[in-house]
Amino acid sequence: MRGMRRMKRMRRMRWSEGGVRWQEAIYLMSYIFNVLVDVMVHSRAMMILIVLLFLSASGEALRTFSGDVVAIDSPVEDDVFAAGNIVSINAPVDSLVAAGSTVNINAPVKGDVIAAGSQVSVSSDVGGKVVAAGGTVNLGGDIGTNLVAAGGQVSILPGRTVARDALISSGAALNSGRVNGTLTVHASSFNNTGSAGKVDFYKIEKKEDMAPAREERWGGFDLLNLIIIIGYLILGLILVKYLSPLFRMVDEEIRTSTLLKTGLGFIVVIASFIALLLVAVTVVGLPIALLSTFLMIAALMSSGMFVSYSLGRWICMKGNLRQGDLVCFAIGFVLLNLLFLIPYLGGLVSIVSMSLGFAGLLYALRRLIMAASNRAAL
Repeated sequence: MRGMRRMKRMRRMRWSEGGVRWQEAIYLMSYIFNVLVDVMVHSRAMMILIVLLFLSASGEALRTFSGDVVAIDSPVEDDVFAAGNIVSINAPVDSLVAAGSTVNINAPVKGDVIAAGSQVSVSSDVGGKVVAAGGTVNLGGDIGTNLVAAGGQVSILPGRTVARDALISSGAALNSGRVNGTLTVHASSFNNTGSAGKVDFYKIEKKEDMAPAREERWGGFDLLNLIIIIGYLILGLILVKYLSPLFRMVDEEIRTSTLLKTGLGFIVVIASFIALLLVAVTVVGLPIALLSTFLMIAALMSSGMFVSYSLGRWICMKGNLRQGDLVCFAIGFVLLNLLFLIPYLGGLVSIVSMSLGFAGLLYALRRLIMAASNRAAL
């Protein structure tokens, strides 16, 4: 009996020790997980610099413009991507994606407009939709389809027409024009001196203690995130256009053994950062670790683009949508970023996207290296 009790005691001790080890392991994994998320979040600010580098180095085919002051004074019969402190569109363009402190659209745009800045002014007609965000958004031109606008103050100026629907979210909203469809407004104050087919107004109650936080949010964090997302979209479109074979190869890898590669990618990311820390300890390995860390962060930041492309192609295939790679990428990009906004689930989707995209990129690079070595052997 004493022997049986002793054995039971020893088993309990082992189970308790095992439980402690499991708790330590779980704590360690969660700590590494949080560090990894923090690295990814803070490194996203680098995307602005990377986007500007791509914009300045690109050729005439995409018609991209960047600099402190960007002014387009001659017509552009193509899609325009512009980023700068002050962006002014003074001649007609086919479509526009613009980000800056001040964005002024003074000439007609044939297609859609996506603009973000502290001050966004649309002073000419737009043939497609307008998506605008900023501290102040003024709409002084006719809009061919829909309007989506968010900011501290959003105004539809007198005599202007939105052909379809309008969705406005702001602190103060003004409609002095005409919305043919439904005008939906989420604002603290709404002055409707114009007209609309239907008006849905949802008043946002003011709270004095929350007002400074709201102003700070619009002045910095949310607007910066929007600019970064637009930057990701611009960079993704450029990469898909010029590196479509690589994106298709990564897409093939993502579609095969998806769950296995997601888990493997997560493990490889954690192991890689640990290995880089160990290499950085040595004086000789420090430059290699810094270069490898930069390449690692670049790969992780681009992993979401590969997943967006794969998701978009899957949606186009399932929906029998005969669209090109750029449109499919844009569809997947928008859907993936909407999933990121869901509380709790968004963080999980972000980690899965990062792990799967990173693993797919590694497998694709492995295929390229093996193909190159086979050609060299021949």
